Amino acid sequence: MEKTLPQKVYIEKIIDILKQYKDTFEEASQAQILLWNNEYPEDKPQPLLLYCNLDNEENEFYPSYNYKEIHYDKKKMFISELKKALTAAYGGCEAVSSVRANMGCGIFPTLFGIKQELFEDKMPWVQEHLSKDVLAKMGPEDLKIGDEFKAGLEHMAYMVEKLEGTGCMVYPMDLQGVFDTAHLVYGDQIFYDLYDDPEFVHHLLELCYHALVMGMEECLKVLPDSDKRIAHYNGLVIPREKGGIKISEDTSTLLSKAQIEEFVAPYTHKLLAYFGGGYIHYCGKNPHLFETVMAEPLAYGINFGNPDKHDMEYVLKRCAQAGKIYYGSIPKQESETLYEYFKKYLSASSDGKRRNLLLMYYCSKQEREQVIAEWLRANQ
Repeated sequence: MEKTLPQKVYIEKIIDILKQYKDTFEEASQAQILLWNNEYPEDKPQPLLLYCNLDNEENEFYPSYNYKEIHYDKKKMFISELKKALTAAYGGCEAVSSVRANMGCGIFPTLFGIKQELFEDKMPWVQEHLSKDVLAKMGPEDLKIGDEFKAGLEHMAYMVEKLEGTGCMVYPMDLQGVFDTAHLVYGDQIFYDLYDDPEFVHHLLELCYHALVMGMEECLKVLPDSDKRIAHYNGLVIPREKGGIKISEDTSTLLSKAQIEEFVAPYTHKLLAYFGGGYIHYCGKNPHLFETVMAEPLAYGINFGNPDKHDMEYVLKRCAQAGKIYYGSIPKQESETLYEYFKKYLSASSDGKRRNLLLMYYCSKQEREQVIAEWLRANQ
């Protein structure tokens, strides 16, 4: 079928599908909240964040848009996100469908007056940076919610309105860590100034902390029930008792142990403390950063962009010892059965009383029943 239907037709069709899963989403949300609060019943199977891919017919029916098209177009943005939300709904387990204004990881730096560059084939990116002279003169009072951030908030408000009564949630725009944000704002020169001008770097980090707080506060104002729970990445739900925010520490993986201790850990803790906690994500691998996350009392969970780079049994055992939840996917070896795969990581994540794991797993609709059966068997 040619994709010539009005955009509202695609939106209404997906919303009608999501409405059918409203009770499932609510039960799934409650299960995740119990897990985060260490109240999940020991005799129940572990929550599973299961995703079923759209089949070929659905993929061909719904339109696709490039990254540049969706940035300022609320309907195109919404359709792009709704297609992802269907995968969590079709999983039918404990993944809670959610969508966001996917404005790129440079959206919070726009509070400094920076503009992201838009591309058709990849996410927006910060190409321009502010000079040291400009940043040195700035204070928190100079940070402003600009037009691009406002557009993101408008996307969010539109999604919230349209999704009322579906159980599908809206989650915040991409919150990077304090050091990550400083890198985006100032550029690679920050790595030199760690040595040459650490006082300035601390000044910049304070500015970035205030920008992140300001921007996230605006996001939370738009989200219904954000005083109770916050969704993330089309699947995850965190209670506000655990803070509820996600912090990305990708750039921090490039730093030494001493640099992480001075320029990352204090600001990560400060940001987590403001909101009451959350979970930490990073791509890549840095053992010093991992130990920092394990030692951070307000980091209630961890997520890897590259779990294949880690010994995941070791990671899960450490999470269990620290009382933290690992959330995310874990690569499956071709040589292991689905049961063996599930059993191995469920066992590694156990602290003797609970399993500290919210595993993401993807399959086709045809494989779904077999996956669930093997998951339940591994939980016994």
